[in-house]
Order: sequence, then structure tokens, then C-alpha cells
Amino acid sequence: MDSGKKTVFAMAVLLVAALTLALASVGALAAAPAAPTDLKVQSPDAISGGVLQISWQVEKASTVKAYRIYRSERDDGGFEMVHEEPVAMDSGTVMDHIDTGLTPKKTYYYKVALVGKDGKAGAASKVAKGTAPEKGMTGGYTGKHIIISIADQTAYFLEDDTLVKSHLVSTGTDSHPTPCGVFSVLYHAQIVVSEKYGGWYCPYWLGFAEDTGMHGLPYDPDTGEKLGASTLGQKASHGCVRQADANAQWAYNWAPNGIRIDITPLHWEWTPPPPPPPPVRGGHASQGISNAAYHWYFAEGYTGGGFNEYVLMMNPNGTTADVTAWFMKPDGSVVSMPFAVPAFSRATVHVDDISGLDNAEVSVHLQSSELISAERAMYFYDFNGKDGGTCSAGVSETATTWYLAEGYTGGEFDEFILVQNPGGADGTVMVEYMLPNGATLVRPYGILAHSRLSIHVDDIPELVGAEVSAKVTCDQPVVVERSQYFNYYNKEDGNASAAVRAPARQWYLAEGYTGGEFDEYVLIQNPGPVGGNAHVTFMLGDGSQVVQDYGLPPYSRFTIHVDDLPGLSGCDVSTLVETDVDSIVERAMYFNSYNRPGGADAPGVNTPAQYWYLAEGYTGGEFDTYVLLMNPNGSDVTADISFLRTDGSTVGLTVAVPAHTRYTIHTDEIPELSNAEFATAVTGSQPIIVERAMYFSIPR
Repeated sequence: MDSGKKTVFAMAVLLVAALTLALASVGALAAAPAAPTDLKVQSPDAISGGVLQISWQVEKASTVKAYRIYRSERDDGGFEMVHEEPVAMDSGTVMDHIDTGLTPKKTYYYKVALVGKDGKAGAASKVAKGTAPEKGMTGGYTGKHIIISIADQTAYFLEDDTLVKSHLVSTGTDSHPTPCGVFSVLYHAQIVVSEKYGGWYCPYWLGFAEDTGMHGLPYDPDTGEKLGASTLGQKASHGCVRQADANAQWAYNWAPNGIRIDITPLHWEWTPPPPPPPPVRGGHASQGISNAAYHWYFAEGYTGGGFNEYVLMMNPNGTTADVTAWFMKPDGSVVSMPFAVPAFSRATVHVDDISGLDNAEVSVHLQSSELISAERAMYFYDFNGKDGGTCSAGVSETATTWYLAEGYTGGEFDEFILVQNPGGADGTVMVEYMLPNGATLVRPYGILAHSRLSIHVDDIPELVGAEVSAKVTCDQPVVVERSQYFNYYNKEDGNASAAVRAPARQWYLAEGYTGGEFDEYVLIQNPGPVGGNAHVTFMLGDGSQVVQDYGLPPYSRFTIHVDDLPGLSGCDVSTLVETDVDSIVERAMYFNSYNRPGGADAPGVNTPAQYWYLAEGYTGGEFDTYVLLMNPNGSDVTADISFLRTDGSTVGLTVAVPAHTRYTIHTDEIPELSNAEFATAVTGSQPIIVERAMYFSIPR
């Protein structure tokens, strides 16, 4: 080889060596990124469940072009790439990703691989696993709501439609807009790393869409530099909603997962909502039941409009009572339903919830395997502009004759007489209306088998604006009630009461009050053809008595306004009415009890008894329940009282009731009955009279 050729060859060798070295250097520079380390799979605070947060460490973020998430349902294989995300980080070592749409309570396995700047993928990380949560740690706060106006560059925070805070934000630029629409807070994260946009840390993150959230000002973890403080109030982000750090921290703590976020391109202005409707307020009263029975009947009942009807059953026995209820409509159709009332407890049936009884006028017949007591309560709003509630004890027998001492059609009073025919044959109802002057009016009505009949007394021309008692007869055994809806001097409410099967010459009323804004009336009906006299004894809490005598015209109704009597102003009072002719007695009261205006009515009872039952009772919310004891005896009485709760537990109380007095028990003041549904059993050492009064305010 000549020297020239040797020189060329040597140069070629050097060039090859240099090229090899250069290629080796290029290869070293283009080497795939190292596998991620410290892979963690955790559950973010996500209301919807099925969400996992994956985070990992990288050796040098500047060499990473993208990351890839691989997922499997087992740890030994089956991994598939489920997400690839571009990275634009020059510093920092932490990256993360939120994986959504997972099956709650299911375990998933993950690996992460990094893609270098030349597009080469490096080795995957070690496997880490996590179980998708069934539901988030918080949620269900439906009263909170966020509205973001892009036009205003403002976020508005509302609670129950009341604006509690607003502050400036920065939404996405026109080239990277913030999505508009309806979203919800999916999860919280103290820090989220923006790999796509330079590795900035985003504090107090509220995620509401893929790679999009509300957060504080982005900052560089290495230098501490913050981004965007001067652009709040302007479009400046890559699609997220930036906030000042203090505002972002407040929103992070204020907003639970699951609340709604509305993002609109338009201007938004808060308008105060209209005030909520006033609560349903009022009161009701019911005489005690002195004999438990196997059968109970309620002529009245309605589930339409703003009415809620409840049947209350009390089982004072040590054995579960199996009860069958028949609900009877005006057309004769019947819906039946079984219920179980546990031993020593009270059960509540919401009639409106029973299929086939929506928007229905309905009577009820209960048949029980054990001796029970039963009542019916109704709460209503906007019935002819009136709100309130009623309660009545049931009756345990049907009859062909019934009496109602109370009734009024004047002013803003609506009176209804309700007749239930639980038998299998149609019948004819005759109603004899009796006025204070002794005039009478008789009207016939037909009633179907297994049905209920409603008579609107105000619709009878001769009875417009009248105080009226009634005698109801039928050629079939029936049950009769009366309901009234009224506005008595701005006291809106209703009352309902079962009719009385037979007249008597002695009547007891345990409840009565004339203090404050209470008006009490004692109503006496003389249904017979002979006039008579009433001897009325009012018994006060201190043992003193006031006695009055009155004449009773035949076929008439007589009214005593107790508040007007000397010595009875501002008193708790029980009443004994003794007549020398057969009579029927009721008591009506109209009141404003601690801003709860209303009215109540209950018939008297004609025989004291040692055992009494009250199926209804409630101390929750703004309900006040009173048990009222009347001792008509000449000696003191000891009363043992058991309150039966819905869970079968009982609360006991013993009180002494002096002779010829009335005694009041405010059950809300008994610690064991706080916020409780209960029934009441009373046993006297001598025969006494028992009633219950309730006052309520129910939000709509």
C-alpha cells in the first residue's frame, strides 16, 4: 500500500471512530427515560366513587415528553394502556393522574412508563394497586352550589340559593377555553401537578372535569415563583379556574364533593329568592281511649292536595298485633294492607304512601289480632287558603245513630260531616241539623257499601252562617265524624272529631285553657223534644271550682264561652257538665300558642275510668305534646304513666293529682322523650279522665 493510500485509510479509520463516538453520544442523549419510582395508588375524596389517584417520582422531568398509564385487574399480567398525557415540565420530580370511571369496591393494578423527547418509551414502573372507593368521604350537601361566569371572570358561591361569597378568577384563554356547562366537584386534592404545562403545582384543587379544576395560583416547587396573580379577573389559564390562594383555600374547605358547578359564558347576577312559605302551624286535641279494642273505624281521611294523613296504632300488649287495614273510597272500592305493631309500642302509617290511595278521600277500618287503640292525624296546607292539622281517636263500634254537638258555617268556617259505611249493603243517611233557637232541618243522603260519604254543610242554603249540631241516622251501621277548616280571628287551622254514639247526662272534659290568646267554648247539644238544664262545674288546677247553670231548649245547641265567665280568666280548667235531659258535650278551643295559631276540638267522655290510652304523641321539631289529667273525685289520685316508644322501649312516670283538679304533663320536658314518637298509657288509682293536646309548626 503506498503512502497516499495509507493516509486515506488512516483518515477513514479516524472518521469511522469519530462517527461511532458521535453516534454513541447521540444515543446516550436520546436514551429512554428511567422507569418511574415510588408509584402510589390512593383514593381521592370523590363523591361518585370509582376514582383513584396515581402518583409517581421521575428522575429528570426535562427528558420526559409524555407518560402512559397501564391498568389491569390482576397483578401478573393483562395490563393495557388506558391513558397517555403530554408533559411539558422543566423541573420538579412528581407527576400524578386521576383515573375515573372505575367499578366501586374493585381492586386495580397500575404501571406507569415514561416517553422520552424522541418518542422512545422507557421501562415501566413497579406495579402498585388500589381499590376504587364505593363512595366518597363526604357528599350529599345539596344546599351548596357554585356558579362561574366567564363574562364576569367571577365565581359565585351559594348556600340554599343565598349568595355567601364571590371572588375574581381567571378562566381559560380563547385558545384554551374553560368548558361551559353543568359539572360537579368530583374530588379534592391538596396539590395537583400540571405535567402538560410545565410542571407547575396547583394547590387546593377541586376537580370537575378531565384535567380541569378550580385551584390556587400555580407555583414552581423549585423556585417558589407564582403564576397569574396579576391576571385575576382576566382570561389567562389553560382551561382551569384560577383563584387567589386564600380564596382557593376557602373554596376547597367550603365545597363538598358532589355539589353542582355551573359554568356560563354570560353575565350572572344573584337575585334573592322569594321567601319560603310559612310553616304549617296549629294544634289538635283528642280524648283518651278507655277501652282497647280489636276493631277501629275512621270516617274521615284525605291524601290529595296538601294533605298528609297518618294512622297511629298503639299496642299495650306483650305480643305483636297483626293488623289488617281496609281503606274505603267514595266509589265503594277498597284497598287493603297488613301491618304489624310490635309489643309495647306505637306504629305510624303514612296513608299517602300506600299505592292506590294517592289523591283520595278515604275511610279506614282496622282489625287487629290484639286489643289496641288507634287515632288518625292529618296535616294540610292551602286548603281553601288554610293551613293546620287535626287528630281524632277512632271509634270501636258502628251504630245507626250518631250525634255531633259542634258545628259552624259562618265566617271563614267550612264544616264537613263524614259518614263511613263499612258494611256490604248500600244505605240511606238522614241528618237532622239543630240550631240554637230549636229549629231543625232534615236532609237525606245515599251511601254505597264499603264507602265514605262527605257532606259539606256550608252548601245547605238554610244553614249558611249558622251554629249547628247534628243527629245522624242510617239504616245500615255506620261511623260518623265531623271536620272543620277555619280562620278564626286570624287563627287558621282545622279540627276533627268522631261523633258520639249515645247521649248521656254527665260529661267530662279534661282539657281547657283561657289564658293568653286562648278562647275556650263548651258546646252542649240537647237532641230531645224536652227542654232541660245544665249544671256546669269548672275545676281549676289549684282545686277551686266555678259553678254555672244554663237552660237547654229542645232540639238545640248551646254555646258557653268559658273566657267570659267570672273567675275563669287565665286558667287551666277541666269541666264537668251534668244535665237533667240526655245531652252531648264537646269542647272547642282557638288559640295562638307560641306563634302557633290554630284550633282544636274533642268530645267529652261520660264515664271516668282507671285505664286510658293515647295512640299519638310527638316531641320532635316544633311539636309540643301535653297529657291532661282530670280528677273528679273527692280524694287525691295517683296516676302511673307509661310512654311507649316506636322501638318498644318505655318511659315511666308517676304523678299525684289532687281532688277536683286538673293536672298537666308537658312531655317535651321529659328527657327520655326528647325528639320521640310515642303512645301513652295511664293507670289511675281511682277512675279519672285523660286527654291529649298538641301544638306544632311544620316546615313545608
